[in-house]
Amino acid sequence: MTAILLPQAIYKEIIAHARAGKPEEICGILRGRGTEAFELFRAKNIATERIENYDVDPQTLMKQFAFEEEGDEMMGIYHSHPVSVAWPSATDAWNAHYPDTFYLICSMEYDDAPILRAFRMVASYPDVDGDMLRGALPFREVRAGLFGYYQAADRSTPRPLHALAADVSLPFYVVFTEDEAGGIDELRFVEISEYRVEIG
Repeated sequence: MTAILLPQAIYKEIIAHARAGKPEEICGILRGRGTEAFELFRAKNIATERIENYDVDPQTLMKQFAFEEEGDEMMGIYHSHPVSVAWPSATDAWNAHYPDTFYLICSMEYDDAPILRAFRMVASYPDVDGDMLRGALPFREVRAGLFGYYQAADRSTPRPLHALAADVSLPFYVVFTEDEAGGIDELRFVEISEYRVEIG
């Protein structure tokens, strides 16, 4: 498992931010290069449902362009899960718009034992009969109008996904939104890859 490198100060700052923000989710970005983080920037969570969701404010996201001008990049986006495990949710998968960026999740499920894990989430948009999948898979509405199905790596793939899953690495989410008429507006497959976090 490839590792991302976090200075001790950044690791502690993510945990402190997550602890201070509880019960709401917090978020921020990391400046760095490749798999190494150099600097942390706290962001404002502008999601409407901050207890179970996050949305990094645009002003903070805009910093990535200044990073790039100096040869760096926004190598990471972090957020917290105040009462759940450090694993991407269907909402996180839907909101993963930066395929080359690491997503760090800090679980504060247990206050005295925070857990920080890192992932990449890459979306694809297969040519698929969304209504067929919707009828065949046990999708769950995770937000108003947002539905998700999770395919774990250690569980057999349902028959309707056999042909599609051949081009997608496990584990993955299938997520979609509804249009005003209740039909499928946009459907994505989102692959999840975990990376080891090394504290230096």
